[in-house]
Amino acid sequence: MERQVKRDERMSELLIDLQNAAIIPVRQRAVKISSLVDRVCSRAYEEGLDTATLEKFVDILTQSNELDQGSLGNLIRNLYPASKVPDDIIIRVVGSLGHGRAKPSYATQGALIKWLVMVYDVIENPKVLSHFYGIFFNLLDTLAIRPQICHVLSLITRRKHVRPFRIQILMELMRHAGNDPPLVGLMRVYKDYYPDVIVGDVTSGRASVFMHPNQEWRKRLREIQEVYSQRSQDILQPEQQNFRLARRSARINYGAIIPKLRTSHAHESSITLEEIDNVEDFVRHLERIELPNQLVAVIGDPLLQKFLQLKYSEATSRRIDNWLLAFFEDQLEASHSFASNILNMLEAIQDYAHYTKCLPPACLTYIESMLPSWNGNTGREIVLDMLIYIPMVSFEELYHSFFSPVEDAILDDTIESKLVIFTFYNNLLRRWGKKLIASNHPSMQESTSVTSLIAHVNNLALTILQSSTSVTICSTVLTFYESIAYLISHTDCRAAVRIITPPAEVVYTMYFTSSLSTLTRLCSILTLYKRAFELATSSKASVNNQLSYPKEYYNHFNGFLMDICNCIWRSRAFNTSDANAVGCLLPVEITSTLTKYVSALDTSVSLAGLFSLSYSPVLCQEAISYVREREDNEDTIDVRHAGPVTQGSLKQLEMDGGLVLSWADYRLGVLRHLESNGVAGIGELMYNTMKHLMMARENMA
Repeated sequence: MERQVKRDERMSELLIDLQNAAIIPVRQRAVKISSLVDRVCSRAYEEGLDTATLEKFVDILTQSNELDQGSLGNLIRNLYPASKVPDDIIIRVVGSLGHGRAKPSYATQGALIKWLVMVYDVIENPKVLSHFYGIFFNLLDTLAIRPQICHVLSLITRRKHVRPFRIQILMELMRHAGNDPPLVGLMRVYKDYYPDVIVGDVTSGRASVFMHPNQEWRKRLREIQEVYSQRSQDILQPEQQNFRLARRSARINYGAIIPKLRTSHAHESSITLEEIDNVEDFVRHLERIELPNQLVAVIGDPLLQKFLQLKYSEATSRRIDNWLLAFFEDQLEASHSFASNILNMLEAIQDYAHYTKCLPPACLTYIESMLPSWNGNTGREIVLDMLIYIPMVSFEELYHSFFSPVEDAILDDTIESKLVIFTFYNNLLRRWGKKLIASNHPSMQESTSVTSLIAHVNNLALTILQSSTSVTICSTVLTFYESIAYLISHTDCRAAVRIITPPAEVVYTMYFTSSLSTLTRLCSILTLYKRAFELATSSKASVNNQLSYPKEYYNHFNGFLMDICNCIWRSRAFNTSDANAVGCLLPVEITSTLTKYVSALDTSVSLAGLFSLSYSPVLCQEAISYVREREDNEDTIDVRHAGPVTQGSLKQLEMDGGLVLSWADYRLGVLRHLESNGVAGIGELMYNTMKHLMMARENMA
């Protein structure tokens, strides 16, 4: 019985049952058709339909049957193809359209045409619908399916289809139908191909916007096809093959501020961007494609962006810039400095900049003139995001013209405003760093600009940490120094970017926070800085490197490393007698006072040892956890360590029958324990600062 139930649930068996039931009149059926339809639709929604199953589905829907309209509609709504839709299925659907007793009802035909629209992007050969253009066009006089027919025609219309007799028929239909929106929308598609031929007010009035009929259905289709593609090892998803103009979708909408892409004075043999559907056509006709009327349409049109990137010229760039300059001047004269039209335009240019990685000069000119009167709030995200793509010229000039006005507008007494500026500078540094890496020979000005930016943000980082040392604040600051560390460690930037160390106050402030993640990230950053210094000061690098580092500058950085190692590894916190050590900048009188205070507590630990692996408030939990794990793996111990661990306590532990563990192995073991828990930065700093630890680590492994 169970096997029978499983066999019945298979889609092929369900379709056979449905096919048999569909030809039986309602009164003669032995089973309830609605429950069978629900089971079929449920499986189709969950798994999709392979090509063979989809063919059977379409046969049931397009051939004479006794199914009620509700069941037919439910079946069509669940026609989810698991892969591309082949031509023969499209032909069967198109063949079922029209007038006659043998044809499906107009409601079913409308649903099938709507399905053609929804699967248009996954048709194996989208041009197959173009072969039936005449059939679709001749069905425009059928009012019941006219909206769906117009939608299909809007997708498949190309220049060769726009003929005088069709224009005349459309105009006649519009007169009789009273400017029906679907017809007006289709006429506008025709007008896009021949704007200088179709004149008058025939395209005025409300028009249908030919958008995808059901976005949720589209999302589900994408999910089904992705799963099927993974199983069948398809190389390219259908969605990735879509290469049509942005104007044919509702993805981008900037109102009427950006002209639509149109190519006037085109003739039958012309190749225009409006007719490009796929990558193959684009590449094949690249040299013959005619420039559109308004090149500024590139701001909102991805296909035109690709075209102008491949066919760049100074003339086209000037045309775009001149249009934008005139737009901004008109808007400033007609309204306030930040009207909605300008915000919409800036948002459009923002998307354009994300693609081209540069800003039109006219936009920079407008922003520079606007900043002195900017309130710092209106369009803040757009303005800051756009300024990331500012050309890498002199930092001093940029600061005077752009960055200083931005700081004046945004900064106030709150730490939030400082973080906004800090994040902006971090994004700017990343952008400039990518340009330096991509450049084979960075100019001296570019290198100097990056160095000046880092020096400027160093001061801001110190100001932020003086306000708060929360985990979130420290994480934001560390992100900036991670960007610097990556830049100075990159092979292509070592000789171009001078190593600017963080302020000492920044390093020690973050070192003494209570966050383990802050400490390990700080140590990782200092390790990268150390490696960069070693490479920059090596004898081989010094010959080819124009950047020089005085011994005092390098020793100043070494002071950070020495102080941290003294605290964590040597139990000599705040010591100043070692080479380069500065005692974490703690004044001598404060050190003396704290030493006396700790001694008065009647403990066996001095101030210098309170920041070691065993006693540090940040590391002590991890240190004792390592010892507990070692003890849990031992079966012969008589006593456990009470903690915290010291060199003397380990010797006493061994004498009392406890864990046998040397002081050196304990410290290395804690570092390895930290690494196994994703806290690798502290160990990296120790190994790279004290070379003997690396060999000891390898021997221990």
